[in-house]
Amino acid sequence: MKRKIACVLVILFSLLQTGCWDAREIDELAFVLSIGLDKAENGFKVTAQIASPDTYSKTPSGSGTQKAKPYWIISGTGKTIFEAIRNMSAISSRRIFWSHIKVIVIGEELARSNTLEIFDFFSRNPEIRLRALVAVTPGEAAKTIDIIPETEKDPSLYMEKIIENRSLNGKSYMVMLKDFLEDYLDPNVGSVTSRITLDKSKSPHFLKSSGAYIFHGGKMSGSLTEGETRGLLWIKNQMKDSIMVVNCPYDYKPVTLEIKKAKASLKSNLHDGIPSFKIEVNASANITEQSCYTNFNDVEKLNKLEKAMEVSIAKDIKSTVTAAKNEQIDFIGLSRTLHSQHKDEWHKISSNWNELFKTSEVNIAVKVDIRHVSLAKPLQPSNLK
Repeated sequence: MKRKIACVLVILFSLLQTGCWDAREIDELAFVLSIGLDKAENGFKVTAQIASPDTYSKTPSGSGTQKAKPYWIISGTGKTIFEAIRNMSAISSRRIFWSHIKVIVIGEELARSNTLEIFDFFSRNPEIRLRALVAVTPGEAAKTIDIIPETEKDPSLYMEKIIENRSLNGKSYMVMLKDFLEDYLDPNVGSVTSRITLDKSKSPHFLKSSGAYIFHGGKMSGSLTEGETRGLLWIKNQMKDSIMVVNCPYDYKPVTLEIKKAKASLKSNLHDGIPSFKIEVNASANITEQSCYTNFNDVEKLNKLEKAMEVSIAKDIKSTVTAAKNEQIDFIGLSRTLHSQHKDEWHKISSNWNELFKTSEVNIAVKVDIRHVSLAKPLQPSNLK
């Protein structure tokens, strides 16, 4: 009797097991590392950079000039993004797999026309990494993801790293797909992406991350200069470890400062339904290099340098606010500040936000503390001692 019961339980539990009926073997998949999207005559051109299964894990970093590339490029066209991807199956023996994608690059021509279908596809695809980076290039995205890097294994890793380096120079922007979609779907906020350019002035060609692009209403509507991008980084608290070069207040020669801490806060105020804002920035920095002969160990002279840096930061932020108002796009996110700090009033004025944004007053206050100067006097020619 016990044996019969045991047999019945074994059969029953075996029927309840889901198994791996939809499992995909690793040798049946083509792992996409980056994707380029361009406008085609009758729709879209999708270009994917795929890891080569035979050489990717064996090729060391910095060997991109070897004959055996650790990746290969595949393209497809279609009326929709998904059709273009499925058309790749005509030339790929493996199924396209998206879970390892690092960077999504969109050609500017396509970005200026309409991107609703693009991001609809990315938001629906469960394989797409929401931490993938989003960038736009002035040229063809297909050419951008096919460049052979000198220092990295493949273009996707190269692009990912130069975009992430935005915190070192403070002149470019970085955004993940999840954050971009959050802004993209907000009717009151404009979204911002990285800007990647292919520089052909030297051989071999190289990529550069510089400035940013603005999206609103389902398509790209404008761009930001390096200075305007730096102002946005200040507002978004992304300037730590960056540098700034300001003129010495005494002889106007450049002084380089490394930003060690940076904290921005946005405050909103409502008076008779009219909003106003205040952007406050507190930063600390070290002098890393100076061309002038001023001894900043002198507290009074150091205070003047701090004031010069405060003016420079405020100028960057003001240029960003001006750009937002000229484009009539709140990519700074002032509406969210107003919403979070004045929830009840926001619902009364939200329908008129675009008009209120153009006329709203934005004040800027900056405080800089230069902590480490030098244990010695600045170097200077012997005839000036």
